[in-house]
Amino acid sequence: GHNGAVLYALTWLHCVHCAHGDHCGKYFKPWDDLVPMSGLLEKYGRSHLKVTELSQQFWCERQVAISLEFPREETEEMASGSEIHKGLLLEIAEEVPVALQTPADEVYLLMLNVRTGLEQLLQEGRTRELYVFGRAGEFPVAGIVDEVSLERGQLTLLDHKTRTRPTLPPPPSFLTTEVQVMTYRKLLDDLRRGAYTYEHYKNDRDLGDLGDISPEFKAQLEAEGLYERATPDEMAEDAFRKFRELPPISDFAIIRYLHQGSGDHIGDKVVLYDADFIGQKLTHALKFWKGERDAASVRGRERWKCNYCEYKGVQCKE
Repeated sequence: GHNGAVLYALTWLHCVHCAHGDHCGKYFKPWDDLVPMSGLLEKYGRSHLKVTELSQQFWCERQVAISLEFPREETEEMASGSEIHKGLLLEIAEEVPVALQTPADEVYLLMLNVRTGLEQLLQEGRTRELYVFGRAGEFPVAGIVDEVSLERGQLTLLDHKTRTRPTLPPPPSFLTTEVQVMTYRKLLDDLRRGAYTYEHYKNDRDLGDLGDISPEFKAQLEAEGLYERATPDEMAEDAFRKFRELPPISDFAIIRYLHQGSGDHIGDKVVLYDADFIGQKLTHALKFWKGERDAASVRGRERWKCNYCEYKGVQCKE
């Protein structure tokens, strides 16, 4: 069947099968020779780690490990959060559903949306749902930045979080947010500085020779007036060039908390980027993916987290 996806006329696509808009890599072959590791990614047919998986390890690593075998069901809270995010995106973008046929189609559409988002950022001073990619250690990583704004020659990252209660979060959940937004900043800065290129991306995803997009996909783009005579490789090179046009990124990122029921603004917190801190956290997190240690469970005073976990007492007997 067709892989449903969405083209945003003013920003980027996501595959409609994915609750969080991260594309599933359906067409990407697992890579095998980049990292001497236990093969966790290969075992689950994955081409990359998600930023949210790395950050979630600092909430409960055992939950992340179990979710590889038993993917998390979308809860009412997650659905509500997704709806709020989608509403924010549609404030500045228009949705166009498209059906992808081939790996070339997927790369073309992803890169077209990335480039469009970057153009919007540079011309209008703001974009939302910007897909970023790169490496943490030797691992390919990808994620979606909620919002990037451009003011006074500097970029600022903003991440929206939804809360069931109209209060700011306790410190344990803020750590996961710090890891998440600092990783986004690192990936975006690597792209901006040219430290991560399309060649790296192609190698990491084992894309090989993509050729051109399918006739069916081309016809859909033409019908929407969005077709450009470019191969997926050319579209990608264009997107990566745009990343390199970006100005410096502020060390301060904003976390904006919204109430899940009403969408009301609860308050903001600030994350100050710390290269040593995020380096240490990612090194620790990646030891799990390399098979150098087992997933850690929550201990002691943080056992209260288990009360919010769908795996409690079923897949997890801790």
